[in-house]
Amino acid sequence: MQMQAAHWRSSQLDEIAEALPQRATSLGRLFIKRSGLRLSRTEVGVLRAVSEEPQRITDLAAAEGVTQPAITLLVKRLVDRGWLTRRPDPEDGRAVLVATTDHGERALARLRAEYRAFFHEEMASLEDREVQVLADAIEILDKLIERLSEGE
Repeated sequence: MQMQAAHWRSSQLDEIAEALPQRATSLGRLFIKRSGLRLSRTEVGVLRAVSEEPQRITDLAAAEGVTQPAITLLVKRLVDRGWLTRRPDPEDGRAVLVATTDHGERALARLRAEYRAFFHEEMASLEDREVQVLADAIEILDKLIERLSEGE
């Protein structure tokens, strides 16, 4: 009996490990496609990252999993929109820090509001039990993310 339970658990963990990233990506794609701001997922990721604290181009490229030239072009597009600014890194004059502008912060706030509205509308039709399951899943995912991030 224990062997069956262990096999079931292992099988479930494999399915979850494969399904989670796919579902998260699908949800992100659905939202981005419907957003009025017309941003790519990578642009959203960069905007979010630099809103928390200014970042170097090389760090943004690594975090988003793209090349430095690609992130440089992406940052330029967001600078041209007035959402980001580039300035010399005070700790290393050769490096550049990217930060959000007030206009960029407002765009990010709009994006977050659209995101909440998009999902809230759909989730409102869920049963209370399903809403609680999703809330519990968020807490569990936060713990998992924290543990996985400890090695970075």
